[in-house]
Amino acid sequence: MTDFSLVAPEAFEARVLDAGGECQPVVLEAHFSSFDHPLDGDQPVATHIPGAIQIHPSYLEAGKDEARYYPNYQCPGDGNVLEPDQLTEALAVLGITPDREVWVYGTEPDGIMAAARLIWGLMYAGIETIRLLDGGLGAWLAHGGATVPSIPRALDLAKAAGSVEDGFSPWPVRDEVLATEQEVKQLPASTPGAPARIVDVRRPGEYDGTETKYYPFFSKAGHIPGAVLQGNWINLFENDSHRVGPVLESVRQRWVDLGIVDDSVERGDTALIFYCGTGWRSSLSFLVATLLGYQAKNFDDGFYGWSWTGENEVAFCEPDRQLAGSAS
Repeated sequence: MTDFSLVAPEAFEARVLDAGGECQPVVLEAHFSSFDHPLDGDQPVATHIPGAIQIHPSYLEAGKDEARYYPNYQCPGDGNVLEPDQLTEALAVLGITPDREVWVYGTEPDGIMAAARLIWGLMYAGIETIRLLDGGLGAWLAHGGATVPSIPRALDLAKAAGSVEDGFSPWPVRDEVLATEQEVKQLPASTPGAPARIVDVRRPGEYDGTETKYYPFFSKAGHIPGAVLQGNWINLFENDSHRVGPVLESVRQRWVDLGIVDDSVERGDTALIFYCGTGWRSSLSFLVATLLGYQAKNFDDGFYGWSWTGENEVAFCEPDRQLAGSAS
């Protein structure tokens, strides 16, 4: 089980900048803007935390094959986390092993989602200790933390390293945080006492079938039958500071009101399986649920994978139906 928690800039600074030797944690800057981010144009990050490695979350999906990084998916498999042996090797070339601490922060405009996707992948990979700087680079700058103008990219480091040393042995991953398509198919829709509950982390239009242009690489909409709509990922953090900690209790109460959380979830008898389009937005819901102490999984295929072949059932709502708690 991963030891995961949020940290403030003061704790991040004390652990990351003052540690040394073998106990030095790996620091990752989760970032997928600049040229490859349709919301951010050509705005690279200008400052960074010293010692960090900038990593695109798709590094955990495609390794050194940058042509397959988001948003350049050609099929659902392009957006799925790497196979266990490939994933552990991709991390090992960066110096990341299960027993080495990893501290993560995100950048703007939506670094909390990039950081969440990265952290979920690290949890799946079996990393034992992970910390997230709550509020990301913005919180660090507001704290007055030291910065540097440039840091290495994970992709470049991996290319330069080539492959891991002879004798490398992949380590076990944590399958319990990954929901498979077969698992989702077998769940009875909205049945009390079911082992898991499906939760949709998308916009109301994606859920009800009216919004088909959220992604540039697929246009299907609707939802997995029985899924409860949580709403889009932006209601899972404080909008001005991008911090998760201050809204945890309000999110918990909203989930109770929506029927996502009940006594069976609180007891740990029912797990929450989160999905979005491709597994990124749902990674943030997964982290929030984990911080709240719930059993949680991420359905990495997302609706992209669920709807890809046309064989799985897709549910719709009437376009004018009011969906509680999901205004964005």
